[in-house]
Amino acid sequence: MAIQLFGACLLGAYLGRWLDAWMGLERPLWAVFLTIFFMIASLYLIYKQLLNDK
Repeated sequence: MAIQLFGACLLGAYLGRWLDAWMGLERPLWAVFLTIFFMIASLYLIYKQLLNDK
């Protein structure tokens, strides 16, 4: 589960940085947004997995 969360955060940061560079943004807006979004999505999926394991 920890690896899943870490991987999701890394993926969000990587995609966000790529989008920021592609759009030529000075502030890392996409990097922050996508990192938080992927983290929340991963936490939700972990929560759903824990509920199904009972």
